[in-house]
Amino acid sequence: NSEKFLCVHVVLYCVSRCPMMFLWRLLFVCVAVWESHGAGQRELLTITMPEVGAGGVKHDDYRCHSVQLQPVDSYIVQFEPRVNPRVAHHMLLFGCQDQPNTRQSWSCKNSGLICGLGKKSQILFAWALNASGLHLPDEVGLEIGPSHDINYAVLQIHYGHPEAVSTDALMGEHEALVLHLTQEKQPFVAGVYILGSSSTIAAGKEAAHVDTACPFGGPNPIQPFAFRTHAHSLGQVIAGYVVKDGNEDWELIGSRSPQDAQAFYPAMNSVTVNPGDWLAARCVFNTQAKAHDVHMGANTEDEMCNFYIMYYMVNNGRSL
Repeated sequence: NSEKFLCVHVVLYCVSRCPMMFLWRLLFVCVAVWESHGAGQRELLTITMPEVGAGGVKHDDYRCHSVQLQPVDSYIVQFEPRVNPRVAHHMLLFGCQDQPNTRQSWSCKNSGLICGLGKKSQILFAWALNASGLHLPDEVGLEIGPSHDINYAVLQIHYGHPEAVSTDALMGEHEALVLHLTQEKQPFVAGVYILGSSSTIAAGKEAAHVDTACPFGGPNPIQPFAFRTHAHSLGQVIAGYVVKDGNEDWELIGSRSPQDAQAFYPAMNSVTVNPGDWLAARCVFNTQAKAHDVHMGANTEDEMCNFYIMYYMVNNGRSL
């Protein structure tokens, strides 16, 4: 800022005193200084869920709220959640191309209602169980804006603790997510890859496991740098792997109990996922207290088996 301030004053001084050639050169230098400072500046965007109000939310209600993003390409470099875990079971942030809904907030338990019926949604961030925020590595950013078909951000809150909602809502408490943005192009772009399963979990087991896997098609190699696990009350541990060489080489990305704070944790090993590799995850559940098989679903009495991979890749204009 001091350099920008100095540039302005020198230009004003030279307008009537300096040779025109010198003045033009000075202007070019000042424009470069101004652009270099502006590119590196960060902006904050706070997305706040509107107050639902007493009696306005039911057990296991999912609510969404959207904001229009600036019509310029930007990079998210940090996520800062402001959430009361007594109110929210989890928070997700999605990117959408078009305005998904004109209401302040709407019910969106069905994933097809997040960005609108038939519209693709892109997950950008996830939070649960009093987790911390996420600061992306240096020179890494998550792309948003018109060139990336992300013109709206949608905040989804799962209200899994309805007994606390009415009290906190009346106190004026609002769940929010703060995005730290920059318009400076980042050398590496980040993304989120999710492994999940819809399998039924056998009852009466101390360690019932559910497996999921899919091939990675590229086109770019990706570098996982963080992982996150998500299950409900029966989940014991979830682990994710990169599988190479025709099922011969299993490299651990990360392993964690979903009963811990469901944050993004640093990857436990430095691994590269290349086109042709497989990504796999195993979820282990304790169902000894259950007399009937447990189904996967969105409600708290259901279960989930999710392994999130946050990765970066070279910013060469190609996407997954």
